[in-house]
Amino acid sequence: MQFKSGYVAIVGRPNVGKSTLMNAILGEELAIVTAKPQTTRHRITGILNQDDAQIVFLDTPGYHESKKPLNCIMNEVVDGVIADADCVCIMVEAGQNDVGMEKELFNRIGRGRSIVVVNKADLVHKNLYRSVAERFKNDWDVKELVILSALKNEGVITLIDAIKERLPAGEPLFPADEYTTHTVRFIASELIREQVFLQMHQEIPYSTAVRIEEFKDATADDPVTRIKAAIIVEKESQKGMVIGKGGTRIKEIGQKARFKIEEMLGTKVYLELFVKVEENWTKDGDKIREFMGE
Repeated sequence: MQFKSGYVAIVGRPNVGKSTLMNAILGEELAIVTAKPQTTRHRITGILNQDDAQIVFLDTPGYHESKKPLNCIMNEVVDGVIADADCVCIMVEAGQNDVGMEKELFNRIGRGRSIVVVNKADLVHKNLYRSVAERFKNDWDVKELVILSALKNEGVITLIDAIKERLPAGEPLFPADEYTTHTVRFIASELIREQVFLQMHQEIPYSTAVRIEEFKDATADDPVTRIKAAIIVEKESQKGMVIGKGGTRIKEIGQKARFKIEEMLGTKVYLELFVKVEENWTKDGDKIREFMGE
């Protein structure tokens, strides 16, 4: 049996379930998930290690048309991931009618590298699966199509098997005990940002970023991991909204983020959060790349 390894991009519109799928594949909460579209801003790398393969998954921001600098740079991230990948999973929703953008991606990537992944199949009766499949096979001439529910972890194994068929033979790209290339600092910042998205409403989350200012690992002398992080906003008026009356909102963000970070690290965590204004950072290409780690 030949060992296989390679890079697999997961691409699609905002909120189609890309991060949910990667978390289901890995069995780890690596990519943050919220009900709000455009939660993912970075290229998130997750590594699946099996006896016969190592698959490096690249979760991406939602691909969409926009002239805003932040969104344009996120689209650039997607394009870069597509260019580097051995295989690309193009995700659509089971009940989605407008698939023009996805078909353009499919044509650009090519039939040989693409797997069309129809997600949220739990929202469609199984009697309709055949018609969904025929639609893509007839209209797109799809070589490989997988219908699944990432949320319910149904059909995920079928997708993994289909991906392995596409990957080249090769040695592992990373040590077998790794499930991501990201640092603990990065994941901690993402878990904090996740809570900002979950606790805040309207457009405020899209104007925020998180910067880890200090990160001290637990030691034998001090068994507590100590983290100091800034929640960045772009307007002074947003600062008070994130802090909340009497500090209630930032306290809630901190408590829930701390719990998630403790789960990840397996240690007690002291998390100090504060809010900092960096005027109009979402319109500044250098700032955007700084916060995105580009």
